[in-house]
Amino acid sequence: MTAKSWKVPALRVASEEMLHLDLLRFIASIGIVVRHSFEFFFPAVTRSALPSGLALFVDLFFVISGFVIAHVYRGKVGTVSDYGTFLQRRVGRLMPLHWLTLAASIIVWSVFVVLGKAGNHQPSFEATCIAETALLLNAMLTCGNGISFSSVSWSIGAEMVMYLMFPLFAWAAVRSRLGLLAASFLVLVTMIAVDLTHNSVDRSWVDVWPPFRALPSFMIGICLFCFRHKIQIIPAPGRALLLSMALLLISMITYTHHLISLGLVYVVAITAMAADQRTAPPFVKRLAPLGQLTYSIYMWHSLVILIVMNAIADKLFHASPGLMVPFCIVSWLIIFAISYFSYFVIETPARRYIDGLGRANKRRVADVVVSENEGYDVKQANRSNTRLIGPKSQIHS
Repeated sequence: MTAKSWKVPALRVASEEMLHLDLLRFIASIGIVVRHSFEFFFPAVTRSALPSGLALFVDLFFVISGFVIAHVYRGKVGTVSDYGTFLQRRVGRLMPLHWLTLAASIIVWSVFVVLGKAGNHQPSFEATCIAETALLLNAMLTCGNGISFSSVSWSIGAEMVMYLMFPLFAWAAVRSRLGLLAASFLVLVTMIAVDLTHNSVDRSWVDVWPPFRALPSFMIGICLFCFRHKIQIIPAPGRALLLSMALLLISMITYTHHLISLGLVYVVAITAMAADQRTAPPFVKRLAPLGQLTYSIYMWHSLVILIVMNAIADKLFHASPGLMVPFCIVSWLIIFAISYFSYFVIETPARRYIDGLGRANKRRVADVVVSENEGYDVKQANRSNTRLIGPKSQIHS
């Protein structure tokens, strides 16, 4: 193969209709990376007292996921067969990379154990714990010492619970959009009350069962889809997005109460959705394809940071803040390179294979083109009506 015949695959958005959300997801993934690498610039004894607001980017993921899932699968979960296809696609998108990063994490920690460098935060090697993590049950169950491999997968497990519940949300939206909005508000108020009761002085969001944390944001995302035409009346949404994003970042890196930051998360999501109903500026169009790497970055970053910044820089070299900078840069470059490779070489082929399993009619596989950001085929979307569940004739069109 000559150098001329080999080309680096280019990232592309699945649709031109959610460019701001694509870019926002990428920014959120970078925020999570910064969150988990930032602490190594400070002495170990002070790390627990650092601002933890960047962790709320996970809640932004939940909101966007609810919006996009509703957008992609409107009118396509009306039968048991459709629901099975929906879950098959969700498994195809999430599980291959989850299983790969889980295996990689087990290997890395096994090396640490052999070298006697595992420390006090070693994940549990119990077969039951590993099996629970493999099935994304670590978001719901606690075993052994309470630490599981691939720790970031807790949010993936919580999101999978949202997918299992999606037909219920879709049915509620068809019955009464205002009813679903009221239910979402009630769930959010309930979780805020729980948070204020148990975390009145803590700077983290609800420290309860992870699906409960995902539930209000995912439901709000679905509601925002249902009322998206109301959102478009927001004046100058691009400027509003920049302003709200700036305020969100300031609140996240300071000791602002986490519920204020959570409110700003919702404002950022709403303004981004409004901006997507206008013409996107050139810089958004250029950067939006990076959103395809969001899931890859999220799943790989903790393992890379564990090796490069924690084991090598912090534990082995006892790096000063100045010396930690190049280690941080190297970590980020590795994360991006692995994520890029993973998306094209591992995730996309695996997703296509799983999507096609048991599908006699291969044309149905292309009915909804599901990309990393739950992208959708524009022509198919334009043929759908605005309801989440349509009549049988529309579901099978």
